[in-house]
Amino acid sequence: MPDQSTVRENTTPPKAALAGIKVLELGMVMQVPLAGQMFGDFGADVIKVERPSPGEILRTLDPLAKQKQAMSCYYAALCRNKRTISLDIKSPSGRDALLNLVDRADVLLHNFRPGVMERLGFGFEALEKRNPRLVYAVGYAFGEAGPMAGMPGQDMLAQAYSGFARSGVADGQPPVVSNTPVVDYMTAQSLVQGVMAALIERQASGRGQKVTTSLLDVAFASQVLEVSSIAMHSERTSWVKQSMTFRTADGWLIVLTLFRDNPLQGMCKAFNVPDFSGEARFSTHELQVENLDEIEARFRPVIAACTTAECVARLSEQDVLCSPVNTLEEAMKAEQIRHNGMIWEVPVPGYGQMPLAGNPVKLSRTPTVLAQAPTPLGHHSLAVLGEFGFSDEEARKMKELGAVYVEDVVEAG
Repeated sequence: MPDQSTVRENTTPPKAALAGIKVLELGMVMQVPLAGQMFGDFGADVIKVERPSPGEILRTLDPLAKQKQAMSCYYAALCRNKRTISLDIKSPSGRDALLNLVDRADVLLHNFRPGVMERLGFGFEALEKRNPRLVYAVGYAFGEAGPMAGMPGQDMLAQAYSGFARSGVADGQPPVVSNTPVVDYMTAQSLVQGVMAALIERQASGRGQKVTTSLLDVAFASQVLEVSSIAMHSERTSWVKQSMTFRTADGWLIVLTLFRDNPLQGMCKAFNVPDFSGEARFSTHELQVENLDEIEARFRPVIAACTTAECVARLSEQDVLCSPVNTLEEAMKAEQIRHNGMIWEVPVPGYGQMPLAGNPVKLSRTPTVLAQAPTPLGHHSLAVLGEFGFSDEEARKMKELGAVYVEDVVEAG
């Protein structure tokens, strides 16, 4: 588990995989802020460029935080291991400050609609001329061009348009939209992957390049197996139809028939039920899947009499795929989640140490660390400007003109 015993402000963690890489993050809400946080977890110096108050949209999405006048839980979730500078990039001095940062950056991330950065003078072609080594990465909603490129986008809309929300759902049944923004998360990972490839290529060419992906493309690409089934067989693949969900004596259980020749036999052995897998309508795996409703009905009272833990133990002994169906609260306390180091204790202004979701990628020699807690808007504005050659007087004047914003610091409680 990462060492999170101390928070080392304004320093790059020792032995970090991406130490020396400077990333500018101009995105808002999830895909780009998450990508920026991933870079920060690996030790890059991530400078989050936010607009003046209210700053990043994430800061305003949490109604409970508004009542408490404290940091948004969503901002805290996606903005560790970054320094925040608040600039009005539409003002002359704010624009100059950002261009100064660009000149020394390795990566720039944003997720604005096509044309927005170009109109502001921060498109790829303009910035490439200033810094040919810059890797310019954009996470779009529906793509850089095409009939939907200019439309506002969001994770659930990408799920809907890509077919994701109807994957495994029978015709006539309502779509199933994931409450968890899985497409945003996958898009952030895809963007990081593309940037890393561009940084590796830069070692040979000495030049940066533009990296793009979109919520729509990632949502579609994630259905790679399902697309192949339709293309090659004109058949829809449904993994869900090979699953059964049961209420146990104290919770819920999911049982899968996948990857086993005779899963029914294993279930019968697990619960000391007479083996009926030899009956004609259950004699093959295909027939078992076809008649899964009947199997589920027969086992429902048997499983309802057992605890979830007992069910998992019995089925696992027979090599039948199964798992408790946890609430998120239960998952946060689960031994395996804790053992995997997926809970990071993060200092959050106004809250103290909070158990937040960590980074799922583990590196053996250069582990991820918590080097910077999420901070109030513009917390590092003056320090960053000083690093990039602005005098105290210049920074003070920019602040007076509203080109730079610094929120009052709220100490962690």
